[in-house]
Amino acid sequence: MWISELAKKAGCTVESIRFYENHDLIPRPPRTESNYRVYGPAHLSRLLFIRHCRSLDLSLNEIRTLADVVENSEKGELIRAHTIVEEHLKAIDQKIEDLNHLRDQLNSLHSRCHGEDHDHGRCGLIEELTK
Repeated sequence: MWISELAKKAGCTVESIRFYENHDLIPRPPRTESNYRVYGPAHLSRLLFIRHCRSLDLSLNEIRTLADVVENSEKGELIRAHTIVEEHLKAIDQKIEDLNHLRDQLNSLHSRCHGEDHDHGRCGLIEELTK
């Protein structure tokens, strides 16, 4: 199949496919005599795998490692996959903690300002931000 057909089947753009090729996440396809790329079912499968990983917010390096695990499912490789997901979960937990802290700070600032109801042109929110 041509790159445009692959993009349509995978639900992505031609540019994304080329990007993943350039980052060695998708194997380079064979070319016709007129230099057109010809993609097969394995390319579609890999692209769908990449898109699923991206939907989980995995990095390109994490995806590359997981793709290697898919191709080589020895016990040591499966442990690498487990470790990647475990580390990703830890990073997500840290982001959640950071966002909760940020929300608490913004709520605190917001409670110091009452919009048009400020006291003699003073706003607690602005005063706190300019300390």
